[in-house]
Amino acid sequence: MDVGLVLLSYHRSWDDAAYAEENGFASVGFVDTPLIAGDPFVAMALAAERTSALRVGTMLAIPSNRNAAACVTAVASINRIAPGRIFLGLGTGNTGRAVFGHKAMPVDRFADYVASCRALLDGEEVVHRESGKTTHVRLRHSFEDRYIDRSGIPVYVAADGPRALGAAGERGDGWIMSLHGADLIADSPAMFRASLQAVKEAAARSRRELDDFYTMASVGLCVLEDGEPLTSPRVLERVGPVAMLPFHAYADNPEIAAYLPPPVRDRLDIYEKNVLTRFGVPRDRRYQEVHRGHLSHLLPGEAEVLTDEVIRATTLTGAAAEIVQVLGELEGAGLRGVMLNPAPHLAREAVREYAEKIAPRLGASGPESAKERGI
Repeated sequence: MDVGLVLLSYHRSWDDAAYAEENGFASVGFVDTPLIAGDPFVAMALAAERTSALRVGTMLAIPSNRNAAACVTAVASINRIAPGRIFLGLGTGNTGRAVFGHKAMPVDRFADYVASCRALLDGEEVVHRESGKTTHVRLRHSFEDRYIDRSGIPVYVAADGPRALGAAGERGDGWIMSLHGADLIADSPAMFRASLQAVKEAAARSRRELDDFYTMASVGLCVLEDGEPLTSPRVLERVGPVAMLPFHAYADNPEIAAYLPPPVRDRLDIYEKNVLTRFGVPRDRRYQEVHRGHLSHLLPGEAEVLTDEVIRATTLTGAAAEIVQVLGELEGAGLRGVMLNPAPHLAREAVREYAEKIAPRLGASGPESAKERGI
Protein backbone atom coordinates (compact mmCIF):
# COMPACT_ATOMS: atom_id res chain seq x y z
CA MET A 1 0.00 0.00 0.00
CA ASP A 2 1.25 3.48 -0.90
CA VAL A 3 1.37 6.12 1.79
CA GLY A 4 1.08 9.88 1.45
CA LEU A 5 0.41 13.10 3.31
CA VAL A 6 -2.44 15.58 3.21
CA LEU A 7 -0.98 19.01 3.90
CA LEU A 8 -2.38 22.45 4.41
CA SER A 9 -0.53 24.86 2.13
CA TYR A 10 1.57 26.41 4.88
CA HIS A 11 4.95 28.07 4.53
CA ARG A 12 7.63 25.39 3.92
CA SER A 13 5.01 22.66 3.43
CA TRP A 14 6.90 21.91 0.22
CA ASP A 15 9.99 21.06 2.26
CA ASP A 16 7.94 18.69 4.40
CA ALA A 17 6.77 17.07 1.15
CA ALA A 18 10.39 16.51 0.13
CA TYR A 19 11.11 15.06 3.57
CA ALA A 20 8.22 12.65 3.10
CA GLU A 21 9.66 11.50 -0.22
CA GLU A 22 13.03 10.90 1.40
CA ASN A 23 11.30 8.60 3.88
CA GLY A 24 9.48 6.44 1.34
CA PHE A 25 6.21 8.34 0.95
CA ALA A 26 4.61 8.10 -2.49
CA SER A 27 2.34 11.14 -2.64
CA VAL A 28 1.35 14.47 -1.13
CA GLY A 29 -1.98 16.24 -1.55
CA PHE A 30 -2.57 19.89 -0.72
CA VAL A 31 -5.80 21.21 0.80
CA ASP A 32 -7.82 23.80 -1.13
CA THR A 33 -9.41 25.87 1.64
CA PRO A 34 -9.22 29.65 1.13
CA LEU A 35 -9.59 31.91 4.16
CA ILE A 36 -7.76 29.47 6.49
CA ALA A 37 -4.85 28.04 4.42
CA GLY A 38 -2.49 29.05 1.63
CA ASP A 39 -2.93 28.41 -2.08
CA PRO A 40 -2.55 24.72 -2.97
CA PHE A 41 -1.15 25.28 -6.45
CA VAL A 42 1.69 27.45 -5.15
CA ALA A 43 2.61 24.72 -2.66
CA MET A 44 2.26 22.02 -5.33
CA ALA A 45 4.62 23.80 -7.71
CA LEU A 46 7.28 24.24 -5.03
CA ALA A 47 6.87 20.63 -3.89
CA ALA A 48 7.18 19.41 -7.48
CA GLU A 49 10.45 21.31 -7.89
CA ARG A 50 11.91 19.88 -4.69
CA THR A 51 11.11 16.21 -5.41
CA SER A 52 11.90 13.67 -8.10
CA ALA A 53 9.41 10.81 -7.76
CA LEU A 54 6.74 12.06 -5.34
CA ARG A 55 3.22 12.35 -6.76
CA VAL A 56 1.80 15.79 -6.03
CA GLY A 57 -1.83 16.83 -6.23
CA THR A 58 -4.86 18.54 -4.73
CA MET A 59 -6.71 17.06 -1.73
CA LEU A 60 -9.09 18.45 -2.75
CA ALA A 61 -9.66 21.19 -5.34
CA ILE A 62 -13.12 22.72 -4.89
CA PRO A 63 -15.14 23.55 -8.05
CA SER A 64 -16.63 26.80 -6.75
CA ASN A 65 -13.15 28.21 -6.05
CA ARG A 66 -12.26 28.41 -9.77
CA ASN A 67 -13.76 27.41 -13.08
CA ALA A 68 -12.71 24.14 -14.73
CA ALA A 69 -10.40 25.81 -17.26
CA ALA A 70 -8.51 27.69 -14.54
CA CYS A 71 -8.24 24.53 -12.44
CA VAL A 72 -6.83 22.29 -15.18
CA THR A 73 -4.50 25.03 -16.42
CA ALA A 74 -3.05 25.20 -12.92
CA VAL A 75 -2.42 21.45 -12.61
CA ALA A 76 -1.16 21.21 -16.20
CA SER A 77 1.29 24.06 -15.50
CA ILE A 78 2.68 22.11 -12.54
CA ASN A 79 2.74 18.94 -14.65
CA ARG A 80 5.14 20.84 -16.93
CA ILE A 81 7.52 20.95 -13.96
CA ALA A 82 7.01 17.31 -12.93
CA PRO A 83 5.56 15.37 -15.90
CA GLY A 84 3.54 12.33 -14.92
CA ARG A 85 3.65 13.08 -11.19
CA ILE A 86 0.62 15.35 -10.84
CA PHE A 87 -2.93 14.35 -9.93
CA LEU A 88 -6.11 16.37 -9.63
CA GLY A 89 -8.25 15.44 -6.65
CA LEU A 90 -11.71 17.04 -6.70
CA GLY A 91 -14.29 17.33 -3.92
CA THR A 92 -17.68 18.93 -3.34
CA GLY A 93 -16.23 21.23 -0.69
CA ASN A 94 -17.30 20.26 2.82
CA THR A 95 -14.75 22.59 4.42
CA GLY A 96 -13.64 24.51 1.34
CA ARG A 97 -17.20 25.84 0.92
CA ALA A 98 -18.18 25.83 4.59
CA VAL A 99 -15.69 28.61 5.32
CA PHE A 100 -17.80 30.77 2.99
CA GLY A 101 -21.00 29.77 4.77
CA HIS A 102 -22.14 27.44 1.98
CA LYS A 103 -23.01 23.75 1.91
CA ALA A 104 -21.16 21.28 -0.29
CA MET A 105 -21.77 21.56 -4.03
CA PRO A 106 -24.72 19.52 -5.33
CA VAL A 107 -23.53 16.22 -6.81
CA ASP A 108 -24.95 16.82 -10.29
CA ARG A 109 -23.03 20.10 -10.64
CA PHE A 110 -19.95 18.44 -9.18
CA ALA A 111 -20.16 15.57 -11.69
CA ASP A 112 -20.38 18.07 -14.56
CA TYR A 113 -17.28 19.84 -13.25
CA VAL A 114 -15.37 16.55 -13.02
CA ALA A 115 -16.36 15.73 -16.60
CA SER A 116 -15.27 19.19 -17.79
CA CYS A 117 -11.85 18.87 -16.14
CA ARG A 118 -11.29 15.44 -17.69
CA ALA A 119 -12.43 16.62 -21.11
CA LEU A 120 -10.23 19.73 -21.07
CA LEU A 121 -7.20 17.68 -20.07
CA ASP A 122 -8.00 15.35 -22.98
CA GLY A 123 -8.01 18.28 -25.41
CA GLU A 124 -11.76 18.33 -25.87
CA GLU A 125 -14.27 21.17 -25.96
CA VAL A 126 -16.54 21.87 -22.98
CA VAL A 127 -19.44 24.15 -22.15
CA HIS A 128 -18.56 27.23 -20.08
CA ARG A 129 -21.30 29.18 -18.31
CA GLU A 130 -20.84 32.64 -16.86
CA SER A 131 -23.25 35.48 -16.05
CA GLY A 132 -26.08 33.72 -17.84
CA LYS A 133 -24.08 33.23 -21.04
CA THR A 134 -23.07 29.85 -22.45
CA THR A 135 -19.95 29.43 -24.57
CA HIS A 136 -17.76 26.55 -25.71
CA VAL A 137 -14.08 26.51 -24.70
CA ARG A 138 -11.02 24.31 -24.92
CA LEU A 139 -7.35 24.67 -24.00
CA ARG A 140 -5.80 26.62 -26.87
CA HIS A 141 -2.16 27.11 -25.86
CA SER A 142 -0.28 27.57 -29.13
CA PHE A 143 2.88 25.94 -27.80
CA GLU A 144 1.85 23.60 -25.02
CA ASP A 145 5.42 22.69 -24.10
CA ARG A 146 6.06 26.37 -23.37
CA TYR A 147 3.15 26.66 -20.93
CA ILE A 148 1.60 23.39 -19.81
CA ASP A 149 1.70 19.61 -20.04
CA ARG A 150 -1.82 18.15 -19.89
CA SER A 151 -0.77 14.54 -20.48
CA GLY A 152 -0.98 11.81 -17.87
CA ILE A 153 -2.93 13.75 -15.22
CA PRO A 154 -5.53 11.54 -13.51
CA VAL A 155 -8.69 13.04 -12.02
CA TYR A 156 -9.63 11.54 -8.67
CA VAL A 157 -13.14 12.05 -7.30
CA ALA A 158 -13.72 12.37 -3.55
CA ALA A 159 -16.91 10.61 -2.51
CA ASP A 160 -18.57 9.16 0.58
CA GLY A 161 -22.32 9.39 -0.05
CA PRO A 162 -24.23 7.24 -2.56
CA ARG A 163 -24.65 9.86 -5.30
CA ALA A 164 -21.05 11.03 -5.09
CA LEU A 165 -19.87 7.41 -5.23
CA GLY A 166 -21.83 7.14 -8.46
CA ALA A 167 -20.00 10.17 -9.84
CA ALA A 168 -16.67 8.60 -8.93
CA GLY A 169 -17.50 5.44 -10.83
CA GLU A 170 -18.97 7.25 -13.82
CA ARG A 171 -16.40 10.04 -14.21
CA GLY A 172 -13.25 9.51 -12.16
CA ASP A 173 -9.85 7.97 -12.86
CA GLY A 174 -9.74 7.18 -9.16
CA TRP A 175 -11.64 7.61 -5.93
CA ILE A 176 -10.78 9.31 -2.63
CA MET A 177 -12.70 8.38 0.54
CA SER A 178 -12.61 10.06 3.95
CA LEU A 179 -14.03 7.09 5.93
CA HIS A 180 -15.63 9.67 8.25
CA GLY A 181 -18.85 7.70 8.45
CA ALA A 182 -17.10 4.54 9.61
CA ASP A 183 -15.82 3.42 12.96
CA LEU A 184 -12.25 3.38 11.72
CA ILE A 185 -10.88 0.72 14.03
CA ALA A 186 -13.98 -1.47 14.05
CA ASP A 187 -15.53 -1.46 10.60
CA SER A 188 -13.68 0.74 8.09
CA PRO A 189 -12.61 -2.22 5.86
CA ALA A 190 -16.21 -3.39 5.53
CA MET A 191 -17.42 0.13 4.79
CA PHE A 192 -14.68 0.68 2.25
CA ARG A 193 -15.47 -2.61 0.51
CA ALA A 194 -19.17 -1.77 0.27
CA SER A 195 -18.48 1.73 -1.04
CA LEU A 196 -16.00 0.45 -3.61
CA GLN A 197 -18.62 -1.99 -4.82
CA ALA A 198 -21.02 0.94 -5.31
CA VAL A 199 -18.35 2.73 -7.36
CA LYS A 200 -17.82 -0.37 -9.51
CA GLU A 201 -21.55 -0.78 -10.09
CA ALA A 202 -21.82 2.86 -11.20
CA ALA A 203 -18.92 2.32 -13.59
CA ALA A 204 -20.56 -0.81 -14.99
CA ARG A 205 -23.78 1.10 -15.65
CA SER A 206 -21.73 3.61 -17.62
CA ARG A 207 -19.88 0.78 -19.40
CA ARG A 208 -16.56 1.87 -17.95
CA GLU A 209 -13.65 -0.38 -17.09
CA LEU A 210 -11.82 0.32 -13.81
CA ASP A 211 -8.72 -1.80 -14.34
CA ASP A 212 -6.30 1.02 -13.40
CA PHE A 213 -8.66 2.76 -11.01
CA TYR A 214 -6.76 4.24 -8.05
CA THR A 215 -8.25 4.30 -4.55
CA MET A 216 -7.21 6.57 -1.69
CA ALA A 217 -8.41 7.13 1.86
CA SER A 218 -7.40 10.00 4.14
CA VAL A 219 -7.00 9.26 7.85
CA GLY A 220 -5.53 10.58 11.07
CA LEU A 221 -3.04 8.09 12.49
CA CYS A 222 -1.21 7.84 15.81
CA VAL A 223 0.71 4.91 17.29
CA LEU A 224 0.15 4.72 21.04
CA GLU A 225 3.07 4.41 23.38
CA ASP A 226 2.96 1.64 26.00
CA GLY A 227 0.18 2.43 28.47
CA GLU A 228 -0.71 5.71 26.81
CA PRO A 229 -4.40 6.69 26.98
CA LEU A 230 -6.29 7.50 23.80
CA THR A 231 -6.91 11.04 24.99
CA SER A 232 -3.42 11.88 26.20
CA PRO A 233 -2.21 15.39 25.34
CA ARG A 234 0.17 13.94 22.75
CA VAL A 235 -2.57 11.96 21.01
CA LEU A 236 -4.97 14.89 21.02
CA GLU A 237 -2.31 17.12 19.51
CA ARG A 238 -1.61 14.53 16.83
CA VAL A 239 -5.10 13.42 15.77
CA GLY A 240 -7.51 15.66 17.66
CA PRO A 241 -7.97 18.02 14.67
CA VAL A 242 -8.98 15.07 12.47
CA ALA A 243 -11.30 13.68 15.15
CA MET A 244 -13.09 17.03 15.24
CA LEU A 245 -13.99 16.97 11.53
CA PRO A 246 -17.41 15.32 12.00
CA PHE A 247 -18.22 17.85 14.71
CA HIS A 248 -17.35 20.67 12.35
CA ALA A 249 -19.56 19.10 9.70
CA TYR A 250 -22.40 19.01 12.24
CA ALA A 251 -21.88 22.69 13.07
CA ASP A 252 -22.24 23.49 9.37
CA ASN A 253 -25.29 21.28 8.92
CA PRO A 254 -26.99 19.96 12.09
CA GLU A 255 -29.28 17.81 9.92
CA ILE A 256 -26.46 15.24 9.55
CA ALA A 257 -26.47 14.37 13.27
CA ALA A 258 -28.33 11.10 12.72
CA TYR A 259 -25.68 9.93 10.24
CA LEU A 260 -22.68 10.48 12.51
CA PRO A 261 -21.03 7.58 14.41
CA PRO A 262 -22.69 7.01 17.81
CA PRO A 263 -19.64 8.15 19.83
CA VAL A 264 -19.77 11.47 17.98
CA ARG A 265 -23.54 11.87 18.34
CA ASP A 266 -23.22 11.31 22.07
CA ARG A 267 -20.92 14.35 22.39
CA LEU A 268 -22.82 16.87 20.27
CA ASP A 269 -24.41 18.53 23.31
CA ILE A 270 -20.97 18.93 24.89
CA TYR A 271 -19.66 20.38 21.62
CA GLU A 272 -22.50 22.89 21.53
CA LYS A 273 -21.89 23.91 25.14
CA ASN A 274 -18.08 23.87 25.29
CA VAL A 275 -17.25 25.18 21.83
CA LEU A 276 -20.02 26.59 19.65
CA THR A 277 -21.63 28.83 22.28
CA ARG A 278 -18.24 30.32 23.19
CA PHE A 279 -17.35 31.74 19.80
CA GLY A 280 -18.88 35.07 20.66
CA VAL A 281 -20.21 35.72 17.16
CA PRO A 282 -23.78 35.81 15.83
CA ARG A 283 -25.09 32.41 14.81
CA ASP A 284 -25.12 33.46 11.15
CA ARG A 285 -21.34 34.12 11.38
CA ARG A 286 -20.48 30.89 13.21
CA TYR A 287 -18.98 29.36 10.06
CA GLN A 288 -16.15 31.91 10.30
CA GLU A 289 -14.98 30.32 13.56
CA VAL A 290 -15.78 26.59 13.31
CA HIS A 291 -12.93 25.63 10.96
CA ARG A 292 -10.09 27.81 12.26
CA GLY A 293 -8.23 24.74 13.54
CA HIS A 294 -8.93 22.61 10.44
CA LEU A 295 -6.35 19.78 10.28
CA SER A 296 -4.07 21.99 12.37
CA HIS A 297 -4.95 22.41 16.05
CA LEU A 298 -7.76 22.14 18.57
CA LEU A 299 -9.80 25.22 19.35
CA PRO A 300 -10.57 26.10 22.98
CA GLY A 301 -13.02 23.59 24.43
CA GLU A 302 -12.56 20.96 21.71
CA ALA A 303 -10.25 18.73 23.77
CA GLU A 304 -13.05 18.27 26.31
CA VAL A 305 -15.37 17.07 23.53
CA LEU A 306 -13.14 14.15 22.54
CA THR A 307 -13.33 10.79 24.30
CA ASP A 308 -11.57 7.47 23.90
CA GLU A 309 -14.54 6.22 21.87
CA VAL A 310 -14.49 9.25 19.55
CA ILE A 311 -10.75 8.92 18.91
CA ARG A 312 -11.08 5.22 18.05
CA ALA A 313 -14.09 5.84 15.81
CA THR A 314 -12.65 8.75 13.84
CA THR A 315 -8.90 8.02 13.63
CA LEU A 316 -6.48 5.12 13.30
CA THR A 317 -5.10 5.39 16.82
CA GLY A 318 -3.89 2.32 18.66
CA ALA A 319 -0.98 -0.05 19.05
CA ALA A 320 1.17 -0.48 15.94
CA ALA A 321 0.00 -4.07 15.44
CA GLU A 322 -3.65 -3.00 15.58
CA ILE A 323 -3.13 -0.22 13.04
CA VAL A 324 -1.24 -2.55 10.73
CA GLN A 325 -4.07 -5.07 10.90
CA VAL A 326 -6.67 -2.45 9.91
CA LEU A 327 -4.51 -1.12 7.08
CA GLY A 328 -3.89 -4.65 5.85
CA GLU A 329 -7.62 -5.32 5.79
CA LEU A 330 -8.23 -2.06 3.93
CA GLU A 331 -5.61 -3.04 1.39
CA GLY A 332 -7.28 -6.41 1.02
CA ALA A 333 -10.58 -4.61 0.41
CA GLY A 334 -9.03 -2.69 -2.49
CA LEU A 335 -7.38 0.39 -0.95
CA ARG A 336 -4.22 1.34 -2.84
CA GLY A 337 -3.13 4.47 -1.00
CA VAL A 338 -3.55 5.81 2.52
CA MET A 339 -3.11 9.57 3.07
CA LEU A 340 -2.18 10.76 6.56
CA ASN A 341 -3.50 14.07 7.92
CA PRO A 342 -0.83 15.47 10.26
CA ALA A 343 -0.92 18.89 11.88
CA PRO A 344 1.54 21.25 10.11
CA HIS A 345 3.98 21.39 13.01
CA LEU A 346 3.94 17.59 13.34
CA ALA A 347 4.24 16.59 9.68
CA ARG A 348 7.80 15.26 9.95
CA GLU A 349 7.04 13.47 13.21
CA ALA A 350 4.12 11.73 11.49
CA VAL A 351 6.36 10.73 8.59
CA ARG A 352 8.98 9.26 10.92
CA GLU A 353 6.38 7.41 12.97
CA TYR A 354 4.88 5.74 9.92
CA ALA A 355 8.26 4.98 8.35
CA GLU A 356 9.65 3.45 11.53
CA LYS A 357 6.63 1.79 13.17
CA ILE A 358 4.11 0.96 10.43
CA ALA A 359 5.78 0.65 7.02
CA PRO A 360 8.21 -2.16 8.00
CA ARG A 361 5.27 -4.29 9.18
CA LEU A 362 3.27 -3.64 5.99
CA GLY A 363 6.07 -3.87 3.47
CA ALA A 364 4.85 -0.48 2.24
CA SER A 365 5.89 0.60 -1.23
CA GLY A 366 7.91 3.72 -1.82
CA PRO A 367 7.60 6.31 -4.59
CA GLU A 368 9.86 4.47 -7.01
CA SER A 369 7.77 1.31 -7.02
CA ALA A 370 4.56 3.36 -7.19
CA LYS A 371 5.86 5.17 -10.25
CA GLU A 372 6.85 1.89 -11.88
CA ARG A 373 3.28 0.68 -11.47
CA GLY A 374 2.04 3.83 -13.20
CA ILE A 375 -0.07 5.12 -10.31
